[in-house]
Amino acid sequence: MELIIKENRARFDANVIKAGYAIYGKHASWDEGKTGIVTAVTDTTLVAMFHPGIGNVINHFIIPIGEVEKGEWDVRWSKDLTTVNELMQEAQDES
Repeated sequence: MELIIKENRARFDANVIKAGYAIYGKHASWDEGKTGIVTAVTDTTLVAMFHPGIGNVINHFIIPIGEVEKGEWDVRWSKDLTTVNELMQEAQDES
């Protein structure tokens, strides 16, 4: 299942990932990934809310389409955790 639709420009497919889905994201510069809930999906950005481990605090991480295209993100997502989808970097590298 592809997360990115290639046209004249790449964009996230809002039919594949939606607000409320579970998400795991790890940027290449991070030691560990973060798990959370997708709060917004636009053509160029995914926004996920996560608990940073401090009391009643929440935080967000943003996944820009340009960084996904460059292979800087490991992304997994699921509607109900029955099926977990994974961004396949090999498919992105071929584009």
